[in-house]
Amino acid sequence: MQQPFLGSKIVWVTFLTLMGAFGLNLTAGQFFSPLNDTYGWGLPILSLAVSVNMITWGIFQPIMGRLIDRFGPKSVIAGSASLMGFAFLLSATITEVWQFFLYYGILTAIGFAGCGSMANSVLVSRWYVKKRAKMLTRSSMGMNIGQLVLLPLTGFLIANSGFRTAFVVLGLIMLIIVVPIVLFVVKNNPNDVGQMPDGDTTSVFTATKSASLTEALQSREFWIATLGFATCGFTLYFVTMHLPNFSVDLGGGKSLGGQLLGIAALASAVSMWITGQLTRVMGKKNLLVILYIIRFSAFMWLAVSPGIWQLYVFAVVYGSSSMPIIPLVTGMIGDRFGKNAMGSILGFSWFIHQAFAALGVFLGGYLRSVTGDYTSGFWMGAFLLAFGAVLTTMMKEHSVHSDHQRVVQ
Repeated sequence: MQQPFLGSKIVWVTFLTLMGAFGLNLTAGQFFSPLNDTYGWGLPILSLAVSVNMITWGIFQPIMGRLIDRFGPKSVIAGSASLMGFAFLLSATITEVWQFFLYYGILTAIGFAGCGSMANSVLVSRWYVKKRAKMLTRSSMGMNIGQLVLLPLTGFLIANSGFRTAFVVLGLIMLIIVVPIVLFVVKNNPNDVGQMPDGDTTSVFTATKSASLTEALQSREFWIATLGFATCGFTLYFVTMHLPNFSVDLGGGKSLGGQLLGIAALASAVSMWITGQLTRVMGKKNLLVILYIIRFSAFMWLAVSPGIWQLYVFAVVYGSSSMPIIPLVTGMIGDRFGKNAMGSILGFSWFIHQAFAALGVFLGGYLRSVTGDYTSGFWMGAFLLAFGAVLTTMMKEHSVHSDHQRVVQ
């Protein structure tokens, strides 16, 4: 008797992995204040450590993509999640700023490169073709839930038990929950267990030639999608790392930033579900343009009307346009270039995304130090998002079957 289709369990595991990976990597901004209070490390140097994280993550995305294409997603995801967990345990011992740079800026980033969105998107795309967009969306909701659960938890732990306890708890979440589940449940491909993509038993899928990384880099569509995605990276991490400090600037408590990021994550989860339902009706490209415009509006709102209550409005509007961009871009690249070299291709796209993310984090801290507030940073983000929206309108959308042919037996 054939076992039930494993695809739904794969999506559940990738959801859990993304919940842990994004939840951990996006907590850095909440450690700024206690590290400053304890050691006197200023915002520019802490922002630089996060920028190192962004750059390292970006550099290792193509490397992890090549490893995934060669060895499969399972071992890469499990090993990378383990590295993230150990890096957070080591972070609980820091007493010098170089240790924060090493443990969070480098080791955590390398781990995140191999167990973040790119790796899990490749895994889901191997198990689904016809339902790829919907399943990528469901899997990617783990990014939102991770923020919704782990960011407020981090703020609570820091406020009540100290930053060292927070580092330990977060590291153990990866090591004793996420890693074992990946190792025991995940299979790299449906044919490893005698199954087929989407659980299809009435037809076979024969792959046409997928694009190589070199071919993708020569494609107009790749660069349109990637440069639009880069504006997402700049603004996503600008907000995630600096919103807690900005809320303190406006007179809010140290826990307000975590609460706002949690609200944004909840709005993002709702938006993620809605975009998953609308993908077939509206198409990925149109939804992407809408999301860029919504995020542009959120940045404009904060640039012209800063205040505590405005932060709550911003959290909802910005959150609805944050993480849903990721599965849409991932899905478009997968549809256009196929899955054979998807790790390498997505890895390069994420490298560009992270280069802009690092720039956003660093410029956020630098402009805040030079001008005394974040206004110029918000205007810069709004300009980039407008550019991303216009650029995305120029992209041609491809069918989800562009890299497969359905052959009825």
